Amino acid sequence: MNRRRMRPLLSSAMMMIVLPTPCPSFSVPRRENNHSPASSSITGTTTDPTWSDLTPSSRLATSALDDGPSRPSTGWRGRMRRRMSEEDDTDDRGVDYADESGTLVRQVEDDGEYGANDATTTKTTTTTESSSRCPMSFSMTFPRYRIEYGRSSSSSSSSSRDDRVESDKRRTRRLRRGIITKLRPRSRPEDDAVARGDDGIGSPLRILSDILGEVMNPSSIGGGNIARSRRWAESSYEGEIMMGNFRWASSSSPSPSEEAAGAVVSTTNTDEDFHAAAAFWKMASDIITYLATDLPPLEDNTLGQITWYLALPETTPSVARKLCDILNWYADYSSGRIATTEGGEEADLIIRTDLDSRCDENKIPVVMFNVTFDDGVIRQLRRRHERRSLLPKADTTEKRTKAWVKRLLVQLGICPFTKSEVRSGQGLKDLGVPVASIMYRHSESLGRGSDVYLLMADAWKAISDMVAAGPSRVSSILLSAPGFDDCFDLWAGPVFAMLESCVGAIQAEEIVGVVCFHPKYVTPDGQSWPGFGQMHSVPRLKKWYNQYNSVSSAPASSASPSLTDDEIAAGGAWQRRTPHAVINVLRAEQLEAAEGRRSTGELYGRNIHVLVGKGEGSVGLDKLFEDLKREQCL
Repeated sequence: MNRRRMRPLLSSAMMMIVLPTPCPSFSVPRRENNHSPASSSITGTTTDPTWSDLTPSSRLATSALDDGPSRPSTGWRGRMRRRMSEEDDTDDRGVDYADESGTLVRQVEDDGEYGANDATTTKTTTTTESSSRCPMSFSMTFPRYRIEYGRSSSSSSSSSRDDRVESDKRRTRRLRRGIITKLRPRSRPEDDAVARGDDGIGSPLRILSDILGEVMNPSSIGGGNIARSRRWAESSYEGEIMMGNFRWASSSSPSPSEEAAGAVVSTTNTDEDFHAAAAFWKMASDIITYLATDLPPLEDNTLGQITWYLALPETTPSVARKLCDILNWYADYSSGRIATTEGGEEADLIIRTDLDSRCDENKIPVVMFNVTFDDGVIRQLRRRHERRSLLPKADTTEKRTKAWVKRLLVQLGICPFTKSEVRSGQGLKDLGVPVASIMYRHSESLGRGSDVYLLMADAWKAISDMVAAGPSRVSSILLSAPGFDDCFDLWAGPVFAMLESCVGAIQAEEIVGVVCFHPKYVTPDGQSWPGFGQMHSVPRLKKWYNQYNSVSSAPASSASPSLTDDEIAAGGAWQRRTPHAVINVLRAEQLEAAEGRRSTGELYGRNIHVLVGKGEGSVGLDKLFEDLKREQCL
C-alpha cells in the first residue's frame, strides 16, 4: 500500500481535535516522577535488589502507525486514505524517504525532471520568504523517514498468521476494556460481531472463556502466567539481578517508589502494550541519566561496555522486536550524522537493542540494551545534563502554551472544538465526545543525539497516562520540549517518524494520533509525503482557500484578493507555530467524530483567511510574529 496516500486527519488536527486533515548495576536520580533502576557501580559492585526494585517504571507509551495485518481500513484514517487516493499533491513518479543514515533519497520511475538516476540524493527545498518582520521560510520539501520493522530469516507464512491472531486478540481486548471506543456506528465486521455476539465473540460462553483465560494467564498476550514467568526470570537472570542490571516491567505491580511518585497503576483503561513501550523508552532514558550522573570515572583510553536487561512479561516478542527496530534505526541515524559531520559533533552515546537469546517464543521477551562508551562520550553526556537546567521550567512552558491556545485556538477560532485553554471537546457531546481536560506536560530533553531517548520516555509516559485516565478525564496532550526549539528538522523528521512507528508497533492507530507543532514550523510544499501529523501541502491548502474565498464573498466584486503560494504556506505554518516545540496527542475516535461535524476544506480556507488573508478581519504576518514573540517571553 502506498503510504503517501494515507494522510490522516492529523494534518488538520489542532489541540484535542482540530479536525482532520489531519544493569552492571546503575542507579538513576529520579527525574520528574521517573523510577530509578537499582544501584551499583560499573566495576562490578553488587547490590541486593528486591523484585519491587526491578519493577519497571510505569511510564506508559503512545503513538504510531503500522503496516501490519490489523491496520484499520475504516474510520477517520480509512476515509482519509480514500480521499488521498482521489487527489494527491505529491508527484506519483517518485517517493522521498530517508535511509538509515538520515540521507534523503528520491526513488523515481523515469528520468523526468528529477534526473537520470533511479535514486538521487537531495535535501530540503525551501520556497518562501515572509515579510521583513518574519524572515523565515514557510514551506519546504519534507524528507520522508521510513522505519522498517525487521523481518528475521525465519519469518514465514505461519509467523504472519501468528501476527494476525495476536493482532485480533489485542484489538478484541481493547474493545472490551473500552480503550478503543466507537463513537460512530460500527462498520468493521469485528465490531459488529462484538455487538451481536456472532461467531462466539461477545457471547456469554466466549466471555467466560476469556475470563478463565485471563485468570490462568494474567498477561493475556504475554508468554504465560506472570508468576511462572517471574520464577523463570529469577532463575535465568540470577547474576544480572544480583548486579542490578535487570528490570521487570509489569503494569500490574509498580514498585513502592513508583506509587509514591504518582505512577499510574493498572486500571480498566491500562493497556499492556502501551506500558511495555513506555518501559522500553524509560530504560533507554535512565541509561542516559545514569551515565551522565552516577558512572564512576573511567581510566584514560579505556572503553566501557554495559548491558542492561528489560523483561516485558505483558507484551509479545513481536512488539518487543519492533520497539528494538525503532531504537536501532535511530542508532543508525545518529551514527551516520556523527560520521558525516565535518568538524564533527562530539561522539555521542549509541544504544543498541536486541532480544536476548535466552528467551524463545515460549518465554517472555527480554530486551538487551547494549552501550559502549569512552570518556569523551561521558563528558558530553554530563555537559548536556548540566545544560538542561538552563531550559525553561515546566510551569513556564505551560503558561506560554496556554497563552497560545487561548489566542490562536480559542479567540481566533482555529480549532472549533476548543473553547478554553484548559478543556476541549466542546460541540461534540451529541456524538459521544465528552468535554475533558487538556493535559500539559514538559520534557527537559535537549534537541540533539541521545537526548531523543529522554523525549520519547516523557512522551510515552504522558500518552499512557492519558489512555489510563479515559476520555472523560483527559481529552488531549500538549507536551512542550523547549530543548528542540531550534531543531525543526530533527523534530519534524526523525522524532515524529519514531513516534508514528511506536504507535504502529503496538497497533494503537485506533487509540491515539500525534500532531507536530514547532515555533519554526513550515508547510509541506507538496513535493513529498511528509508523514502523518503534519500540515496539508501548499497545493491542497491553496485549493481549499480559493474555494472558501469564492463561496464566502457574496458579489464576485467583493472577493478578497487571491494569495500567493508563499502566503498560503504562511497561513498553514502559522496554524502550527507554538512558543515551544510541542507534541500534540489526540484521541483517534474523537477525531473521527469531529470529521463528520465540519468540512475540512472550509475550515482550512477560513483559518488561512483569518491568519494571513488580505481582507477585513485578517491578523497579518506582523501581528502573528509579535504575538508569538510575546508568548515566548511570558
